Amino acid sequence: MKVNYHIHTTFSDGTTTPQEYVEKAIERGFNEIAFTDHLTIFPESKNQEVSLTTSKHILNLTRLEEYVSLIKQLEVKYNDKISVRLGLEVDYFPESEKLIEEILSSYSYDFDLLIGSVHFVKGICIDCSSQKFKVEEEVKKNGFDKFYSAYMSLVRKAVETGLFNIVGHMDIVRIWGYTPTNGAVEETKVLTSVKKQSMAVEVSSRGLRQPIRSLYPSARIMQECKRLEVPVTIGTDAHSLEEIDYGYDVIVNYIKNFGYTKIATFSKGRLNFQLL
Repeated sequence: MKVNYHIHTTFSDGTTTPQEYVEKAIERGFNEIAFTDHLTIFPESKNQEVSLTTSKHILNLTRLEEYVSLIKQLEVKYNDKISVRLGLEVDYFPESEKLIEEILSSYSYDFDLLIGSVHFVKGICIDCSSQKFKVEEEVKKNGFDKFYSAYMSLVRKAVETGLFNIVGHMDIVRIWGYTPTNGAVEETKVLTSVKKQSMAVEVSSRGLRQPIRSLYPSARIMQECKRLEVPVTIGTDAHSLEEIDYGYDVIVNYIKNFGYTKIATFSKGRLNFQLL
């Protein structure tokens, strides 16, 4: 089963259209892919500077209906060749939970899957090159362990909302090459909640294209995932056609090395399992 559950199109910050992705995925032998363009609902009172600079990288709410309609059309058009899933990658802010819930529930259709991701800590976009210096200042001031703990606390809160199916790139906070000296307790709290919510953890090759030069999540988190029997799924976090299967074999081998033989898939929010 070849799956990619994390793909960004021209509806947000990707450079490729959904149809181009589908055709390439078929060519590359994928059985199932999910489109997960960014849905970012900023708290009204915070991150105004960031929201202005990143607005062109997120799915405009006025185009949400168009996005859904197109993905549904592709699902039908190519159903004899590949399974196309409808999803979103939703940014988590504690102040925006209710608004996110209202927006998603205001539609009559059901998404196949929703990725819950944390990209902002203390008002800092942790994976924005333009804000790297802010991360460095915070780490210099208080140490990376404290920053890591703050990040994991937000991830756990996102999981506990029950709004999401997948935890996106669970430790992307390591992006600039940082490694926590502790944090195992916080990680276990997140994974325990993931298991309780019948969610899955994404194993992502995005980090291979970033300064950290490693997969997400770390080996320590993967070991704990396996111990707790937390399901995992696969995503390359593709933003271009070339990234549709970037590092795919590396991901599969990584997952298998921890004893996994199956990966999680989703349809209308329902968790299923497929052989790797």
